[in-house]
Order: sequence, then structure tokens, then C-alpha cells
Amino acid sequence: MPKISRRSAELRPARLFLAIRVAFWVGAAVTLIWSPIHDARARPPFHAWFGLGDTLFDTFAQWDSQWFLHIARHGYDSKQATAFFPLYPMVVRGVAEVLRSDVAAAVLVSLASATVAVVVLHKLARPLVGERGATDTVLLVALYPIAFVFTAAYLDGLFLALAAGAFLAATQKRPLLAGVLGGLACGTRLVGLALLPALAVLLWPRDRRGLVALAPVVLLPAAVGAYALYLDQHLGDAWAFLNAQGAYWQRHVHSAGPLSGLWFAVRDGYRGASELAQHLPPAPGAPAQHDQWSSWNLIHLLLLVTAAWLTWIAYRRLGPAYGLYSAATLLIVLTSPADPVPLVSLPRFLLGDFPLFFALAALCARRPRLRSTLLIGFAAVGGAAAASFAHHVWIA
Repeated sequence: MPKISRRSAELRPARLFLAIRVAFWVGAAVTLIWSPIHDARARPPFHAWFGLGDTLFDTFAQWDSQWFLHIARHGYDSKQATAFFPLYPMVVRGVAEVLRSDVAAAVLVSLASATVAVVVLHKLARPLVGERGATDTVLLVALYPIAFVFTAAYLDGLFLALAAGAFLAATQKRPLLAGVLGGLACGTRLVGLALLPALAVLLWPRDRRGLVALAPVVLLPAAVGAYALYLDQHLGDAWAFLNAQGAYWQRHVHSAGPLSGLWFAVRDGYRGASELAQHLPPAPGAPAQHDQWSSWNLIHLLLLVTAAWLTWIAYRRLGPAYGLYSAATLLIVLTSPADPVPLVSLPRFLLGDFPLFFALAALCARRPRLRSTLLIGFAAVGGAAAASFAHHVWIA
């Protein structure tokens, strides 16, 4: 294959992904122009050079975006902020010094990182599910209903790029690079620790003399330890990032670990399904969001069951490392359920669980009807989710 055409083929996943995500981004921005946010408290206060730039880059500057941008500019000036890990805000701060806009820097870092991520995912998926399956993986990631975070001030694009990069380096038997990228992933999000068993499997040597290849895996917990050490020196609380989850975000680690999260997810999901099916009125004194929470608990339970099933498929079809990463991701999420929605943000966490998308692509290989249904369904729900999130509706 000529060099130019090979290069063009390598860039095809990036072009496909960018075309889809920019279209959704601009479409959501148009909905804001057509139907502006009237509540001043819900309008993002960030600036990107001029009026239209503000509208475009502020499109998804909602909810956690404001925390990431605050940390990027002011650092960890409260214990509540420590729930958000430091690498993404640090990168945003560096880029913002050049662009002179925090929100523009955050969005462009997210989009660039996510673009790199899908290129890496395509390379990972090709030997596992074939060329068409690799392209379907890119489509599924790009159209996933929560993928609007790739054009928001959210860390998901950076995390996905680092996690997938660590996997790719490990499959190429480059342990130091895998450890560094895995450590950076842990510096982006605590769920990065789910990479530990997967990288250990991929890097496991054939004889004892090669055990040194596993040494770089220590960089993953070391990254979390470095953050804890910084918080101890800066705020006097090494575990502030864990304590903040309970104090401010209603996430709690129970004695039974992930079994507690599983129990709460099943209990509240079943309860939500019963309330929605019977149109039961909320109990006296129940908050106004009661019906919304019932819906989310049911959706999250269905997503958890689907993710567990796809994890098994990933283990069987892709190999132990992919199954272990997915299983570890789910276990970490289940370890700290929240009130009153135990699996809060599960749809977004699954975006970083890329073996699930490989498994979906494998299932679609000989099922064209399933493939069409997934892609159309993802696109339709994703468009509604993006417009709603842009209008300050909590999605994930």
C-alpha cells in the first residue's frame, strides 16, 4: 500500500470521529441559540474570545465542567474540589495560558484527546474484531449517548486516550510506556486503577527473569499516592478525595464493598421500575426529583446488567485482559454507591470501559439489524441528551 494511502487509512477513524462529534456539538449550540437558557444561574459564565465563541465553547460547560475549570484556574482551594483528580485541570491550565481562554482550552483538550483515543482504539480493535469491527467501534464510541463529554470541559476524552494507550503499549510489550500511561490515567480518574490487573496479564513474562517487566505497573497506585501526598501537604488530609465523595457527593463505601453497590442498584432499580409501571405517586416529603431518580435507577440497573454481559463477552472473545479491565471498572463503580441514585454517572464511566465497545462491535459483525438499531438508537438518544445537557439538564 502506498505511503499516502496508508497514512490516509490511519487518519480515517479520526476524521470520522471528528465529523460526528463536531456535528453534534454545533447542533447542540444551535439549540441554545434557538432556545436560550433563561435562568441566569444555569448559564455558564466562561468566555472564549467573543460572543459566538462563548456560545460555542460554553455549549456543554455545565455541572462538573465548572469544577474542572475552577481547579484549572484556582487549584484545590477547597476539600470539595479534591474529588476531581488533577491531570486534566493541569493540562487545561497549560493550554489556556496559550489560548487565553480556560473553557476553549478545556474543550479542545477533550476533543483532541478523544480523537487520539479513537485512533488508538481502532489499532487495538483491528486484530481482535477485524477492520469493519474496528470502524464500528469508532462509530459506537462517537455516537454513544454520553459522548457529548468529548466536546465539554470533562476528563473523559483524556482518560480514554491514556487507558487505551496503556493497553496498546502493553500489547506491544512496552512495559515502561504502559506503566507511564497507566499512571497518568490514574492521575486523571481513580477508576484508572482498573487497569492494574489487565496490564499485569498483558505484561506477564514467560519466565521469572522477565518479572522486571511488571515493575512499571507500580506507577498506577503510585500516581494515586502522589495525589494523596499532595493533599496531605496542601490540605492536611491525604484522603480528602475519598472523604469529599461522601461529604459532598453522597458516595459512600460500605462494609460489603461492591456487593453493597450491587444490592442498592438492584433494590432501587426494581423499586424505580415498580413506581414507573404502577404510576405510584411519590411518598409524602419525597423530593421533586423523585420520578427522575426512579427513571435513572431503572436505566442504570439495565445498563449494569448489559455491561456485565458485555464484560463476559469481552473476556471470552477478546481475552482475559479485556475482561478483567471491564470487570474491575464495574467493581470500582459498585464499591462507592451514591444516594439516592446508587450508580450515578455509570453511563459516563462506561465510556472509558472500551472493551465493552469492542464486544458490541463483535456482536454486530454478523447481525446487520442489531448494528443499524444500535447506531440509530445511539444517535437519536445522543442528540436528545446533548441538547438537554446543554440546557442544564443533568444527564450523567
